[in-house]
Amino acid sequence: MLQSLKSRVLLVLVVWLALSHLGGLWLYARKHEEAASLLQDALLAERIALVTRLVEHARPEERESLLKILDSPLVKVIPGGLDRELPAYVEGSRPHQFEHLVGLFLDRPDHHGIKTEHQTASAHDRSSLLAMLSAKLNPEPHHLPEGTLGDILTIGTVTTAVGLSGGGTIAFTNPLLTVSPFSPLKIWAPLAAMLVSVFVSGAWVISRATRPLMHLAKAADRLGTDLRAAPLIESGALEVRTASRAFNVMQDRIQRLVEDRTAFAAALAHDIGTPITRLVLRLEDLPESELKSKMRADIVQMQRMVTATLGFARTDFQAEASERVDVVTLVQSVADDLLDAGCAVEVQAPAHLPVVTKPMALRRAVANIAENATKYAGNALITLRMVGAHPPLLEILIDDNGPGIPAPLHEEAFRPFRRLVERVEELPGTGLGLSVARSFARSLGGDVTLQNRIGGGLRVSLRVPV
Repeated sequence: MLQSLKSRVLLVLVVWLALSHLGGLWLYARKHEEAASLLQDALLAERIALVTRLVEHARPEERESLLKILDSPLVKVIPGGLDRELPAYVEGSRPHQFEHLVGLFLDRPDHHGIKTEHQTASAHDRSSLLAMLSAKLNPEPHHLPEGTLGDILTIGTVTTAVGLSGGGTIAFTNPLLTVSPFSPLKIWAPLAAMLVSVFVSGAWVISRATRPLMHLAKAADRLGTDLRAAPLIESGALEVRTASRAFNVMQDRIQRLVEDRTAFAAALAHDIGTPITRLVLRLEDLPESELKSKMRADIVQMQRMVTATLGFARTDFQAEASERVDVVTLVQSVADDLLDAGCAVEVQAPAHLPVVTKPMALRRAVANIAENATKYAGNALITLRMVGAHPPLLEILIDDNGPGIPAPLHEEAFRPFRRLVERVEELPGTGLGLSVARSFARSLGGDVTLQNRIGGGLRVSLRVPV
């Protein structure tokens, strides 16, 4: 699944975008939590300072009734202060900051006469601000923003003792509030929507960007079987267009190279053919003798080599359209031709095997291999079968009972004009049979390999995709 460029880019894009999105939201949530907590503490500290100033400026006989009026669910007033000493907190902690806020609103920067005590609530005792207000004030729920109030939690209480300017102490108890911590579960819907939109849009963009690369890969694969194919359309990003342009230039150079080679072989065959023809005519004027017979045989061999050379030079540049054929019928026709020539040939194949291929190229390849088998071993067994699935391959096996070829010389046997028999003059041919067969097989996108059979003989395997 992750073999293609598209899947890898999409995976990296989605994963890192999700992680960066979650990381950014987590940082934002932490800053939001700190700001919200500070704002809540500042509002409560201001209320404590306001109550303290009202009590300080009220007449002694009015203080008790005033404290009852100023008492609220968020800031509860304890007249007379506390009967215990409150601890000192480390500077920078939240209780110390709350103490500092109270002193700031009372214009006491040194916290003189101000002490705070922080009590943390257990996990199951923590409640939302909405639940606390509903329990104490019985509000109408549909009139309040339940979602927002539900995210404000009480995580403890703060008790603050403040010394009055005229003597005496007053104490306050208020909840310690915070917002609910960040959780990916709360944003799964927008996160999923974002990732889906990124995946869809990214897949579309990457598909358009990589489509020219797929065309380039198909063109490169087609180049091995069809040199006359149309040039590749230069589209896509700058880098892809540059690669396509370079491919077209390379294909044009290969075409001209093969054309030049074919023209050279044709010119060479024509130029050599003329003196060979003169030799044949002059040879007829000589009296019959053993020397004349040997010269005639040499001239015939030269004519055969010139014709084979020209045919071999043209094999790589033959344009033949693919068509649907019954390969069993095609191979059987090759076997029938050899049987008519007196060769021992047998075909083992299913009744029908229709495939899409270039019939003339395939027939030439099979004929050359089968002729080699009957020439050097006297017999040939041709077996047809389909192997593989992605892509399916047509495999044609040609077995013989001859002497075989030593394994180190298997590749040597495919070299043009290379004949591995000890006495070449005893057998007709030019040494191009396997070379031409492999050339045709590779023009079909396949190949030809050799393997010595157990018990003697040679197996030639021809595989082509269909």
